[in-house]
Amino acid sequence: MSKTIIEAHNLTVLYGRKPALWNIDFELPEKQVIGIMGPNGSGKSTLLKSIMGVVQPTSGFTKIYDTELDNVRDKVSYVPQRQEIDWDFPASVWDIVSMGRFQKRGLFKKLTSEDKDIVTESLEKVNMLGFAKRQISQLSGGQQQRVFLARAIAQQGDLFLMDEPFAGVDIATEEMIIELLKNMKEEGKTLVIVHHDLHTAQSYFDHVVLLNTRLVASGPINDVF
Repeated sequence: MSKTIIEAHNLTVLYGRKPALWNIDFELPEKQVIGIMGPNGSGKSTLLKSIMGVVQPTSGFTKIYDTELDNVRDKVSYVPQRQEIDWDFPASVWDIVSMGRFQKRGLFKKLTSEDKDIVTESLEKVNMLGFAKRQISQLSGGQQQRVFLARAIAQQGDLFLMDEPFAGVDIATEEMIIELLKNMKEEGKTLVIVHHDLHTAQSYFDHVVLLNTRLVASGPINDVF
């Protein structure tokens, strides 16, 4: 049996009086590519934000590695939805990916040569090293997504939470992300991905959580389908 990496117990999140998540319970295995799926407004992003501590649950709780998030924050990387990011913020591709090292180093410490090597390597993995000096506002949607993936890789965590990484990207980027996820899984990483396309789910994921405010199903992809 795989070890449990994320668990949710009686997790409920209300926005005002409207439930975004209602009494959710599940356990997710480590070292798998896991899809969080469901229709629009089913609570997928809210679930990720609850796990990351961005949204406080109304009741219930989540655990990562059988403990509170704060105890293992350095192991967890989060890739938000593209529309939640201010793309006009004046920062270069290199600056954004370097931010992935601050968690390890502290915000005002200078990056070491080892950090710079990790940033370079992370950009190479997503084929964006040639864009290092570009402003993020000058990039296409697919390129922006690659930069945020590189930032997550630079954090060198073990658990990656990604909110709709395939939304609004071109086919080449989608294929590159899939290849990257497979390689990361082989390195022993766990990847939890919000996704809405049921057609591609079976070729992308090992395990899936189906949500529609309540939990519909959770388990290995073939069982759930």
